Amino acid sequence: MKNNQKGFTLIELLAIIVILAVIALITTPIILNVVEESRKNAAVDKAYGVIEAVRLAYTQNQVTTDPVTGKDTICVTYASETSETGCTVVYQKKVGSTNVSVSGDTPSSGMVMLNTQDGTLSIKKQLVFGDYKCNMGADTKITCTK
Repeated sequence: MKNNQKGFTLIELLAIIVILAVIALITTPIILNVVEESRKNAAVDKAYGVIEAVRLAYTQNQVTTDPVTGKDTICVTYASETSETGCTVVYQKKVGSTNVSVSGDTPSSGMVMLNTQDGTLSIKKQLVFGDYKCNMGADTKITCTK
């Protein structure tokens, strides 16, 4: 009688499991870093979106019946601040009577400053999106940190 069995031995199966575990240990940190970098880039994109939304709200407000005039700097806040050094006037999520409409997430706190003389925008107080705090450098590049 010939014993012709097909299959894997226990040792072979354990070797495969060990190899798969080693591969999982190597790839997990790489995948987690990719996910973390994606979240950080999303926060940067959201901050740029807020900046552009403030610019759009200011532009729309200037063609309405109640334009913002005579103000050198205006600030749009995403927290409860009502006054701020360096800002002629502070608006809560508005520019004049125009709402700042951001597609996507709005920051939980922060402040954007608009210089009405030259049209430059900057982040006066860091914009906070979840765990990320975003600031704008002198080169107008936005960086977010956890």
